[in-house]
Amino acid sequence: MKTISMRVLLSVLIIMLFGCSLIMSETTAKSNIKPGSVTKYGEFQRYIIKFSNLIYERDNKEIKIPVFQGTMGDVKYNDFLQYCEDNNILKKGSQESGFIIVTKRGELKKKFHEFLRFYKGNVLKDSDIDRPSKMYVYDGVLEIEYDFLVNSVPMALKITIYTTEDFDTDSIKSVFDINNIDENMKTPEPYFMFTFRPRRTTN
Repeated sequence: MKTISMRVLLSVLIIMLFGCSLIMSETTAKSNIKPGSVTKYGEFQRYIIKFSNLIYERDNKEIKIPVFQGTMGDVKYNDFLQYCEDNNILKKGSQESGFIIVTKRGELKKKFHEFLRFYKGNVLKDSDIDRPSKMYVYDGVLEIEYDFLVNSVPMALKITIYTTEDFDTDSIKSVFDINNIDENMKTPEPYFMFTFRPRRTTN
């Protein structure tokens, strides 16, 4: 009888400890977001982020996306959204509209090339970095899109960068050959924007 009681007691304790560890792991995941790792940029739902990796979850799979120049730890994308809601920099139930890379004057093109080479070293390693899946320019705004796979899940990377004029993208052999990037944007500092979208492709 005592043996049965001890077994029941041990089972209850194990369940309680397991439940506590789950709660702690969830709390830890949210508390991984350090002050200064997220900054809202401008009036729209755009952000400067300094995470090491953004982790999306789709089809019961984790999709880990390295963040350019990020050093402040991994975070789940949903925890990032919750953090923004909790800090009143994102409306509840909304989604960010993009991430921002800010540069110094005269260094926008250089930073853009560094960004491309960074992702060529990881999620875009099997993509043709020179020729994106889609590329077009309209009213001084260049849109570049890449399709890729992570853990067998389709993903899309979209980059938005401003140009001094419109041009025919069909004549561009490589994104590195684009010369008319607007280094003198009428903003406090030059920048370009990027977004990642799971289970989406340019087609």
